[in-house]
Amino acid sequence: MSKEEKQSMQEQDDELQAGMDTFFAEPSPKQEQQKKTGGMSKTTKGLIAGVSVLVLLGGGLTAAMLLRDQDGESSGNNSSSGNTQPTEEQELIPLNENLAEDLTQVEIKGKDTFTMFRVSEKTEEESAVYSIKGMEDLPLSNNLLSTLANNACELYAYDLVEENAENLDKYGLAKPDAQITMHYEDGTKFSMSIGMESPLDNVYTYAQVGDDVYLVKSSPMENYRKETTFFLSTTILEEPEQSDYPIVESVRIEREDLEYDIYLEYVEEDEDASQGGAVASHVMREPVFAYLTPDKSTDVTNGMFGLYAAQVVAAHPTDDELEDAGILEPFCTVTMKCDNGKTYSLYLGDTYQTESGDQKCYYAYLDGVDVLYGVSADNAVWATMKPGDITSENILNTYVWDIATLDVSANGKKIRFEGEGDKDSYEVKKDGVACDKERFRLFYRFLLYVYGEELYLDGEIPDAAPDTSIHVVTQDGSEDILVEFYKLDNLNALVVINGQPTYKTRASSMEAIEKNIEIFDTNEEFITIWR
Repeated sequence: MSKEEKQSMQEQDDELQAGMDTFFAEPSPKQEQQKKTGGMSKTTKGLIAGVSVLVLLGGGLTAAMLLRDQDGESSGNNSSSGNTQPTEEQELIPLNENLAEDLTQVEIKGKDTFTMFRVSEKTEEESAVYSIKGMEDLPLSNNLLSTLANNACELYAYDLVEENAENLDKYGLAKPDAQITMHYEDGTKFSMSIGMESPLDNVYTYAQVGDDVYLVKSSPMENYRKETTFFLSTTILEEPEQSDYPIVESVRIEREDLEYDIYLEYVEEDEDASQGGAVASHVMREPVFAYLTPDKSTDVTNGMFGLYAAQVVAAHPTDDELEDAGILEPFCTVTMKCDNGKTYSLYLGDTYQTESGDQKCYYAYLDGVDVLYGVSADNAVWATMKPGDITSENILNTYVWDIATLDVSANGKKIRFEGEGDKDSYEVKKDGVACDKERFRLFYRFLLYVYGEELYLDGEIPDAAPDTSIHVVTQDGSEDILVEFYKLDNLNALVVINGQPTYKTRASSMEAIEKNIEIFDTNEEFITIWR
């Protein structure tokens, strides 16, 4: 392979590593050992050649400044001034030719001091798995940890800056950003220190191996500068595979700003659901009974699965940290119970702004996961949602052939239906006499059109008999719903479901119910539109 081909392969790999702190960077292709170039680097020689041209052009002062290092001294034969910039003609210098798959652990001293170690080796089917000592109980991001294994293995320098460097301050290596020691299966070690970025081009960073200083690509070095919390997964609760996805049996939301709990419960799904997907598989039981709208309620009922954080605030937080975040006396507690026997409790505390100031977050803590997170307000839906945000307008949702009895009364007029059978054999009687099934179906379809226009939690039930009522009992006994209407004024009526004020609706809907009772035994079309 030619020098140019090697250079091209390295550059292609560098492009893969750049960005996102090289989360998924692969090691560069292994190359033949190149001898270190003593004395002046090729970059320095190129600079001297450039100086001659500048002197001839009257640029002597500029040229002299180019040849002075950061301490104001001219470059010697054993230094390229610390300000070199790689050129395309330079050959890459191998620093660490060990393979990531042979790595057993990495010791890092930087913002934090920690040791990453290999939990399981790479196989044909699975990548190697890593962890951090002292954080084995926490959800770590294996993708991020793998960069600590990959990025300093098969590592090449772009230039030798100075051999036997004594003044490390000018490279940021007297107090390096990070010191790395990599341990391999055969007992060998590789150590390096990471300094500051090159002042000529921040694409490159100074690195010390032994007594020598080199230029390496900056992006693969970034993750060695991180705190340990950076390597924690921001997914608070993993979303199960579809085949293992449990049924969320219930969700209870307790909030300091509400005088009531919001309690949602799973109900058996019917593949022949009467509303064609207009209502969800969960219903609201508290503060009132109401059906839910799927697209609005799913994030509330199932949103804890796959919930991710805007940031990790603290690993193994202390009681003081939890108290300062408002977690010990949370603003909001969400309890999710599943049919696999597991219960999850999420606590949302105080709000804060991210450092950039562009995002409002809630401190969050999932019981059993000892990590303090920050969750964006958009994702912490339980902290701000109200019952009316997720409820359906539907008052009834029972499929017609599930009905055992249906009693309807309006302004003194009454009608009673009794049914039995399944979808194919269903028979129905009206006031004890067999009646046309299709006529009954159309009448019940009209009742489904009567809907709650506004959730009404603060209303009081009038001290009087209801003006209109609908009572539905299913054949299997799973639903027994009494809907009562009280006229509030000429335009509005209060809807009470099983004794609880729930909705406001149009008073004209009661007139439509009365009229359709009157015309049931005729061929006249039922009223389905009213003002």
